[in-house]
Amino acid sequence: MSDNKTNLANRFLRISDGDPIDIERKRKKLGGMIDWVKRAVEYSIFLENNSLRYKIKQGEVFEIDFGRNVGSELNERHYAVVMHHSDEEAQNIVVVPLTSKLHYSYGEAIDIGYLPDVETSDRSYARVSQIRTVDKARIYLRPIIHSCDNRPSTKIVGPITKITKDQFKKIVEGINHLVNNRF
Repeated sequence: MSDNKTNLANRFLRISDGDPIDIERKRKKLGGMIDWVKRAVEYSIFLENNSLRYKIKQGEVFEIDFGRNVGSELNERHYAVVMHHSDEEAQNIVVVPLTSKLHYSYGEAIDIGYLPDVETSDRSYARVSQIRTVDKARIYLRPIIHSCDNRPSTKIVGPITKITKDQFKKIVEGINHLVNNRF
């Protein structure tokens, strides 16, 4: 096999270094998957009985439940920036997840500084490579997601904050760099 074919064939192989299997780590991961299935069922039941009718504005930041995903895809709850206005009828929103941890990421983690009105000592990074469409049901509202009777919450809940125009501009520039392969 040529070097290119060998490299391509090995690209998807995971090489074991002989370390024993970490049973506790696998048990924790499986528990997380079972929890996500439970939450997915709760979402489905909730959405069968309710409609989410509220407006969301571009630049608002919400906590989103990204669920359990594969490999290095973003998992669990993270703040995320809404990329476009969403009227009451729209069920989906396009978001860019935020993180406070900077990983090696080919530059697609855009430093947007500190979130307005959020007290933290950590800078925020927009993970433009993880942009995605999510259902409004993924907006983390504990009374909705975890209510026993799956009724809508009467609590008025809004965005955590709204980013500045300059922060939004940095995210859009980062997305442009991503789609134009300039990282």
